[in-house]
Amino acid sequence: MVNSTYFTTILFASLRTSSSSTTTFLLLYPYTNFFARTHFKILHKLQTFNNAVSSFNHFLHLRQPPPIQEFNKLLSTIIKLKRYNTVVSLYSKLEFKGTVKPSLVTMSILINAFSQLGQMGFAFSVVGKILKMGFQLDGKTLTTLMKGLCLKGRVLEAVNLLDDFVSKGFRFDEVCYGTIINGLCKTGKTRDAIKFFPKMKKIRVYPNLIMYNTVIDGLCKQGLVDEACGLCSEMVAIGISLNVYSYNSLIHGFCSVGRFGAAAKLLDEMVVRGNINPDVYTFNILIDGLCKLGRVTEAYNVVAVMIKRGRKPDVVSYNALMNGYCLYGRLDEAKQVFEKMVDRGYLPNVISYCTLINGYCKVIMVDEAMMLFTEMQMHKKNLVPDTVTYNCLLDGLSKSGRTLYEWDLVVAMRASGQPPDLITYNILLDDYLKHEQPDKALTLFQHMIETGISPNIRTYNILLDGLCKSGRLKYAKEIFQRLPDKECQPNVRTYNIMIHGLCKQGFLDEAEALLYKMVGNDCLPNYITFDTIVPALLVK
Repeated sequence: MVNSTYFTTILFASLRTSSSSTTTFLLLYPYTNFFARTHFKILHKLQTFNNAVSSFNHFLHLRQPPPIQEFNKLLSTIIKLKRYNTVVSLYSKLEFKGTVKPSLVTMSILINAFSQLGQMGFAFSVVGKILKMGFQLDGKTLTTLMKGLCLKGRVLEAVNLLDDFVSKGFRFDEVCYGTIINGLCKTGKTRDAIKFFPKMKKIRVYPNLIMYNTVIDGLCKQGLVDEACGLCSEMVAIGISLNVYSYNSLIHGFCSVGRFGAAAKLLDEMVVRGNINPDVYTFNILIDGLCKLGRVTEAYNVVAVMIKRGRKPDVVSYNALMNGYCLYGRLDEAKQVFEKMVDRGYLPNVISYCTLINGYCKVIMVDEAMMLFTEMQMHKKNLVPDTVTYNCLLDGLSKSGRTLYEWDLVVAMRASGQPPDLITYNILLDDYLKHEQPDKALTLFQHMIETGISPNIRTYNILLDGLCKSGRLKYAKEIFQRLPDKECQPNVRTYNIMIHGLCKQGFLDEAEALLYKMVGNDCLPNYITFDTIVPALLVK
């Protein structure tokens, strides 16, 4: 069999015949082993997949096919390899052949395949087929169905399905409840997930560490860190110890709400009381949180602790430090971190480049940003800029007044498979209106609607402000009147834009009526509102 030495030998031979130095080889040596390992994994998966499909087809065409259990084993192997379409295709062959009757396990595998493909209509039709075939539905089959609903974000339907079958006497295990809890937490319904804990205990199905971690993480992501700590206490009281994932969620939660003292205490507790060694992710959470507040010196102290505890900073650590400097315009120091990362053998990723590009664009150093943009796409880097990177460049070009290149950049986005998003269109709209091109802005706005990109209130504010300033008050009023229909409620800036536009054109009665409407819609006027309308009404 081919081994990693083979790849190393080939690479070494090619380097000796080229102008590359031995140093280049030494730098690339670790990647030959990485390539070999990755290559073997891919080959192994491919071989397993091909063998499973080949065996399935072979069994199917035998005069006396093996029992359905053998087919199920092969389908289970294929579904573990995430080849869901193949599972559906092979099942169709099995059904068409008709020599082997599918079992309930077969049908559960098929439901799983349809669920993973997001084809829940077909998954439910399989349930109907199960009943027609005379099988009794079991908890595992129904759990598979609920998991599919959760994957599609239809968590409430999954909850209703669970409640319905529980009322019919079905008993479900921790896998089913874990699936529902995970689905609820992912959709921000963490408190609803917590309500399942007492329900489970009543039927003697007890929450495990994974369930607690899922809920703790959900609470922390919503900023409910004190509730998460309360749940941790409950968890410890029943004999379930916190692990590194529990602590990481809590530390991330406290950092997100700016409570770094509490996060640091948790780190100490984790090491001293919990006897748990923090991982790189733990330290990166602290580094990132501190850097976002501009406390880069403290972030470096965390890096020192990290190294002391035997953890080396990775690309994520360096990206966080760069971001900390960029947020406060310290681009020279950010670039030094970037160079240090490369010198220490870490390959920059898209986020590394995007962080620096965004930093340069914010201080209108667009030439430097464009140089980095070009560098990241060079053959050596081979990185594909994402939509965020393109948006940073567009914003920088717009702020620097270099509008000629903007649409070319949008074309380049599409060509690289990165479709423009709402932020892209907002930047372009703002630019067109700043440069007094309202017709272009209106055409672009219409294009957004036609291509299914839903404007947000920022989009409307940009458009309304530009139209009012360019004397297109009639268009602005029409768009403003349609706002509630678009499920996009006006905010204080929206009202201020329209009141200013109306006052400027002399429609003081309409401006006054809009002020009352603003208050009636629970949108409190600010000093800008009064600075606009009061002088106008005094000279009325």
